[in-house]
Amino acid sequence: MEVFDQLAELYQGEHSHNPFQAALTERVAALIPAASTVLDLGCGTGVPTARILTEAGHKVLGVDISEGMLRLAREQVPQAEFRHADLRELPGDLGPFGAVTAFFSLLMLSRADIEATLARAAAWLAPGGHLALGMVELDADSLPVEFLGVPVKVSGYPQDALAARLATAGFDVTSIETVDFTPPDGPPERQTFALAQLPDFPPRPANAPA
Repeated sequence: MEVFDQLAELYQGEHSHNPFQAALTERVAALIPAASTVLDLGCGTGVPTARILTEAGHKVLGVDISEGMLRLAREQVPQAEFRHADLRELPGDLGPFGAVTAFFSLLMLSRADIEATLARAAAWLAPGGHLALGMVELDADSLPVEFLGVPVKVSGYPQDALAARLATAGFDVTSIETVDFTPPDGPPERQTFALAQLPDFPPRPANAPA
């Protein structure tokens, strides 16, 4: 996305030191088996998510639509693999992954695309795999806003509605919380961080014999 090509370094300065994102990434790194492969959707500059995961011994495939973001990511986290791609167009047969992470990347999609991506993330995960998600808490679908001085459209959910969307996509919600975060030079945000897990086995249909 051309907007983020222009904003890559500014974005990194304001959003690469989020302690809540770092803490959830560290939690995922500890939960998944050693040397797991993680898909990072909208990987941005690779910091902090890909860096934390690779330093913990995991393999990372990061995808982003912004070449500017990917340039910084390759410089800063050379141990990871980064691909230029629109996460809405990723093939359904990726994986299986031990975890999928998506920190603030789904924010830039419509609600229909968010919900489709959550369902596809479930298909990309190995049974028992984890999904870590960061969103700005808002009740909106493709709302025009200004971000770092440029116009974009954003979507989101209140916390309870996001938890319901995760359940609809087939996940068990392990934890979900909404916190206040203020970037160094930006306005405060209400951010929701969710950790969800794919069941080890598909749920038994209600009418199936015991």
